[in-house]
Amino acid sequence: MLRREPMLSSRIFIRQHFTRLTPGEVLEAILLFHPVWADADPDDIAFAGQHAAHGNFRAWARLTAHARTGLARTGRPRVDRELLRRAFSRLA
Repeated sequence: MLRREPMLSSRIFIRQHFTRLTPGEVLEAILLFHPVWADADPDDIAFAGQHAAHGNFRAWARLTAHARTGLARTGRPRVDRELLRRAFSRLA
């Protein structure tokens, strides 16, 4: 695709290979990523990573957006498994 589109090709300097985040990396990064995760139980964060985000930061960003919406709609004080399950259903 890039070879067919010179305007795109000229903007790519180097290819970057990204690997999935490990569960430890997820826990470290996600707590800093958005305040919605600051009060979340680490087990719930691991649950979300295993069932929905799979170490993919873009998936975490989508999940965070759905979690924020869920918190606003339900009035819950923090992310929990029930709210996460609702957010999972919106990811597909």
